Amino acid sequence: MKNKFKNAVIFGASQGIGKALALEYAKDDTTLLLLSKNEKGIAELSGEITAKGKICYYSYCDISKKDDVAKGIKFAVEKLGAIDLVIINSGVGLKNWMENFSSDALLRMIEVNTFGIAHVLEYLIPIMKKQGYGTIAGVSSLSDIRGYSGSTSYSASKAAASILLEGARIELKEFNIKVVTVRPGFVKTAMTDKNEFKMPFMMQTDKAARIIKRGIEKGKSIVQFPFFTVNATRLIKFLPNWLFDWGMKLARPVEKK
Repeated sequence: MKNKFKNAVIFGASQGIGKALALEYAKDDTTLLLLSKNEKGIAELSGEITAKGKICYYSYCDISKKDDVAKGIKFAVEKLGAIDLVIINSGVGLKNWMENFSSDALLRMIEVNTFGIAHVLEYLIPIMKKQGYGTIAGVSSLSDIRGYSGSTSYSASKAAASILLEGARIELKEFNIKVVTVRPGFVKTAMTDKNEFKMPFMMQTDKAARIIKRGIEKGKSIVQFPFFTVNATRLIKFLPNWLFDWGMKLARPVEKK
């Protein structure tokens, strides 16, 4: 399928899925603008892409800070003119067991995983409304359905992100703005490398990026993968509490400090 986006802005492009997406879109004639808190990482990635004869800009951006997001989107408008596609990929995951629960850890994940998306929406929607079109893809997670032991704070931040994106999708249709919710399963990144539990059907970032790109180009409202994990989470969502609790106790026993 031929890429239909002339340009794309990617938040959280320095590593993991974001980096893989940048490299995937760079294969086409898409002009890229990369934003990340890891300025060294995106500078190196931008250099790699431009060395192949493609156009790629980059700038520092901490997505948890509204002013940074405002500056990043302003920079995108200056460099790109109209903005065809924005992928909001920035994310953070921290262990946060209830036995030693930290509200600060929960806040950090919400600041990045939920409010990061909210910040982008606040500044991007008026621009796309004015230009009359646009596509916004926000990366959530298949973990958004229940409170998984040790990862409940992460799941909560992703659940809020998914609901936010769903509402945006419905309300922005009339303005010709498409909103896509991306719900990956386990993808091998620096974040998942820290997990100490079994992660079935682990996927490499390059394959995940191809699936996401293809889903966005097909106009899907939700891009979720891999197949078996998607169906497993559908089942888990409707498990009675006693069975879910039992499963969590076996799969993720409480850490003792």
